[in-house]
Amino acid sequence: MNKNQPDILIAVAMLIMLLALQILIGAGFYDAGVVFKYGDPRSSIILVISTGIVITAAMSFTGLNYSELFHASDKSIKSTVLMLFTPVFLVVLGSVWWFVDLMGFLISFMPEDKETIDMLERMMSGGVVSVISICLIAPFLEEMLFRGIILRGFLSHYPPSKAIILSAFLFGLYHLNIYQMFVTFWMGCFLGWLYYYSRSLWPVIFAHAVYNGGVYIRAINHDWKLNSVVMNIMMLLVSIGGLFILVRIFNVTLSLRNRFNDSIK
Repeated sequence: MNKNQPDILIAVAMLIMLLALQILIGAGFYDAGVVFKYGDPRSSIILVISTGIVITAAMSFTGLNYSELFHASDKSIKSTVLMLFTPVFLVVLGSVWWFVDLMGFLISFMPEDKETIDMLERMMSGGVVSVISICLIAPFLEEMLFRGIILRGFLSHYPPSKAIILSAFLFGLYHLNIYQMFVTFWMGCFLGWLYYYSRSLWPVIFAHAVYNGGVYIRAINHDWKLNSVVMNIMMLLVSIGGLFILVRIFNVTLSLRNRFNDSIK
């Protein structure tokens, strides 16, 4: 066990430091006359600076380099991405419909407040800036921190299931929005599971980007009539099919790895 890998206490301290940095950097922009409203996609510059500082500090503390951070698998990046691209896409594409509509149904029992609605509309209405912020910046930075550093550290301290659940819980808590916490927790569980078996951030970043992109497309196309029961059942089956393929791939990979380990003992 690497004692420099973050456990739950260190991870919580990292997130507190991250939030503190975001407040300080935001205050700096405010003092400079640059005011970002809550949800303004241009405020992603604050996320880039603050998360970059925390990730850099964590990598220095743990001794990680960028190559290890992004891809710790014994398989090449190309083979990993090619092998997982289709099933990951199927799982996430399906979830953009059935999971989003399920969350919409649950939220109907506890309607969002006006501030939250305004924040989400502001986040989605920035055009190219929104696309870059939601589909590129957030997936890269959040996966580097939560799966590449925090989950990786947890896996050296806790059993896999506990490590994945704890990292997903922190991922949900980090968003500081009760309406997003449930979504990000379950998404964090899937992304953590995907990282644990693939040992690579690339398919995880891809999954995160596809999900965010799908949600963005649905959000700006209010006239889409795709939230029918039949459509959701079809998309749920698509997700299950992709998940089944992933499980088969990972089971075969583990079997081959175990045989290799047995052969060299």
